[in-house]
Amino acid sequence: MKIKFTILFLIVGLAGFQAKAQQDPQFTQFMNNKLFYNPGFAGSTQDKICVNGTFRTQWVGYGGGVAFTPEVAGAKAVEAGNSPSTQNFGIHGNLGRFGLGLNIWNDQLGFSSTLAPTFSLSYIQPLPNGAKLAGGIGVGIVQKGLDGSKLVAIDPGDQLIPPADVKGNKLNLDFGLYYTMPQLSIFNDFYFGVSSLHLNNPVVDYVSGTWEGKARQDRHYYAMTGGTYNIGNIDIEANILYKTDAVKHSFDFNALGVYQQRLVGGLSYRTPQELSILAGYRFNSPLQIMYSYDLITSDILKYSSGSHELTIRYCFGLKIPKGTPPVIFPIKTPRIL
Repeated sequence: MKIKFTILFLIVGLAGFQAKAQQDPQFTQFMNNKLFYNPGFAGSTQDKICVNGTFRTQWVGYGGGVAFTPEVAGAKAVEAGNSPSTQNFGIHGNLGRFGLGLNIWNDQLGFSSTLAPTFSLSYIQPLPNGAKLAGGIGVGIVQKGLDGSKLVAIDPGDQLIPPADVKGNKLNLDFGLYYTMPQLSIFNDFYFGVSSLHLNNPVVDYVSGTWEGKARQDRHYYAMTGGTYNIGNIDIEANILYKTDAVKHSFDFNALGVYQQRLVGGLSYRTPQELSILAGYRFNSPLQIMYSYDLITSDILKYSSGSHELTIRYCFGLKIPKGTPPVIFPIKTPRIL
């Protein structure tokens, strides 16, 4: 009973913050990318190895204008299709009570880019009534890039703008706790996780000849929860994600209906004003494909038709056959010579 009120208090309390966007990339299908948000998720699919890939194109059609304003001398055309795009790949499994995972995300935002591979290690502690609590750490690299050749300075010779495409990388550390329970009240497969990414606030150094610059990856905090409620042939899967960098805050609310454990459809809402439609299919094999379309309700609608996201997930068991060990040396006794 205490855990119910603790989780409810946390969710309601966090809802009071103003919603904004953060530095990390966002995923409409966050429930399919839990390893990205929480290293404690590694190994949570017992005795299975799960692989998932997500491909997101945000604000399709955005671009095609000029950098800054036409009044700026030397303003360059911006190619159409310069909308933000993100790719995420994850694979994880468990060895006994230890979970292992690898997550790689690549984010292209205008003339800047981020590449972040992270290895995750978690320890899974069984609890009464089938519940489990896992604590995980993530160790990786954050590589940031900025293509200065495509930027146009309002003041010619501005020393803050790099002369070319510059890149740099830094060590990155993550931490997360992930709790699962077979049943909580009316919900099955209940989960709750809290995590912090970029714990060490990595600062990437850019160097190009005599030019030097820095880019900081701010620390981010996440909380997620969800569960499944059964109504006849339909499973209702509810998921909530809260994200903040301690300055800006955002919520994602998601509800999916799964018909006969195969056909998937649902809606997602991201504060302050973004609605998404989701559809997918779960095959007889452990393969799932899901697509989501984000409807734009802000002024960006004048320049873009929306955002697209596709996720492919596949899980398989890893079984080591146990055979009879071969007899290397025959054993002889006084009875058998």
